[in-house]
Amino acid sequence: MPLQTPLIMLEEHVFTQFMWDKYDVNARRGMAARDPTVQDKLLETGDGRIATLDAGSIQTQVLSHIPCHPSLEDMQKVNDELSETKKQRPDRYECFACLSLNDPVEAAKELERCVVKYGFLGALFPNTLDDGTFYDTARFYPLYEKAQELDVPLYLHPIFPIADVSKLLFDGPYPKPVSIQIGGWCYGWHATVAIHVLRLFAAGIFDRYPKLKIVIGHMGETLPFMLDRIIPQTANWPGATSRVKELRQVWDENIWVTTSGMFALGPMACLLRTTKIDRILYSVDYPLEDNQDGFKFLEELRDSGLVSEGDFAKIAYQNAKALLRI
Repeated sequence: MPLQTPLIMLEEHVFTQFMWDKYDVNARRGMAARDPTVQDKLLETGDGRIATLDAGSIQTQVLSHIPCHPSLEDMQKVNDELSETKKQRPDRYECFACLSLNDPVEAAKELERCVVKYGFLGALFPNTLDDGTFYDTARFYPLYEKAQELDVPLYLHPIFPIADVSKLLFDGPYPKPVSIQIGGWCYGWHATVAIHVLRLFAAGIFDRYPKLKIVIGHMGETLPFMLDRIIPQTANWPGATSRVKELRQVWDENIWVTTSGMFALGPMACLLRTTKIDRILYSVDYPLEDNQDGFKFLEELRDSGLVSEGDFAKIAYQNAKALLRI
């Protein structure tokens, strides 16, 4: 039976031309190694991209710039250009703000500007700073405070590990492209996002900002598989009895998970067993992944018996509408 559901997607990327021209040459080569046409797809926001949405039964694509930490001036310019892209097809495009967390105070101001002035739905940014810094200290409180005040989600997107980490954990007696993939999209960057979520919890971020909304992709970045092992351990952490929220409550109330780039029923079955249905959202990770592959996965999920018709609709678009208020 053909899929007739109007899909909404959250982790879907673009690149502004001026930022592409500044982008690290090795990073550009890494993306091209996965897909030689990725540059054209990232830069295309006109009829070509709309055609891919139509082919994938996608009603709304929430655009986000490929994660990076630009200068303050460039950050604002990227968001201005994203706003213009949204204006081209307001019936099909929404946007997440591009934020550089090198200056969290300015990032908070830019988030507010984008939400209030342009109607952006939240922000998507790299999982760490370029030096590997996580966002679990008081330095980053202004961003969390502003996101909670505006009631918009923050999407933690994987980023390649810094050189020291890559050399220690992922380099080995095999070709460099292999270590890049082990440290990147094959495993390393997913685990790093999972570690980041645990660090935010351990640092009391969700106690301080109890209504903060965090989105992670790729079926939960390995956390659903490990969650039932991790939760009992956190009860023994120093200070656990003084916490307002324990980890299970944080997972149920503060974390949303997208399917981006993961089109297999095994991980989905695990996600469904560990995560509330209203916290699971469909995404593709276009153009690093293909809309048609995501579409085929949704058809497989619908016919698998893992979800009811109502739960399928929640994953496909209803949960996104509720989270993003669209």
